[in-house]
Amino acid sequence: MALIKCSECGKEISDKATTCPNCGCPVLHNNLPTQSLQKTSKQGNKKHGCLIPMLVIFILFGIGLAVGVLDIMENPDKYDSSRISAKFIDVSPEEGKKIDSILRECGIEKLKSFEHDELLDGMHSDEETGYRLAINDDVKNIILYLNKDKSVYSLKYSVYDLYIDNIVTATIQDYTFTTKEASNLMIKCEEKVKSILKSPSTAKFPSILNWGFQKEKNIVTVQGYVDAQNGFGAEIRSMFQFIINTDDDTIQSFIFDNQEMITGK
Repeated sequence: MALIKCSECGKEISDKATTCPNCGCPVLHNNLPTQSLQKTSKQGNKKHGCLIPMLVIFILFGIGLAVGVLDIMENPDKYDSSRISAKFIDVSPEEGKKIDSILRECGIEKLKSFEHDELLDGMHSDEETGYRLAINDDVKNIILYLNKDKSVYSLKYSVYDLYIDNIVTATIQDYTFTTKEASNLMIKCEEKVKSILKSPSTAKFPSILNWGFQKEKNIVTVQGYVDAQNGFGAEIRSMFQFIINTDDDTIQSFIFDNQEMITGK
């Protein structure tokens, strides 16, 4: 055991002591400061290593948030859920309201896309612009023509006019089906087909994706096929078509294998 002097009071103490028995001052041994500093340095490096990625993420988040807020401030119509056209094309608030009003009168509340088509430009007059609109993947053949002042010249769905000569002539619902409407029609037609089959229990109809549906206001045409056993037990495929008046829910025509099944017209 060796003696060393206390750094605080100067008294001689054992080099094995951890504190001075005279004044209580902690004793720093030769090997402790270096180890302590190394440990502290490593801990500091670990803390900084964790903080740097977090700081980068925070900065990027702040930049993204600032850009989003700035875009909302500069283009409020783009983020206004009550707006339709202003989300897609450059129009003044007043121009956008007039376009949206006509779209809503024609039954269009939301759009998936609203794209300018140069091939449609000038169809009816100079400086007229044409646009292709889509509500979803199924209802997408909507054509809008805007005059030079961004007023609506006409709105069509497929070959049907929805708006022309400043008059709403129909709505998009007059020519399209909801999933529920199509399902109900399919069930109605399946039951009617089964009623004339030799072996209705063997009837197999395709999925709704393989049926054909067409609507012109209150007149609906439905086409499909059925696989079923005939009177000899052989499975055959038969084609059918229905024409239904949805106003009174009556079947006006039922053609099965090219034979009209509705009589007494």
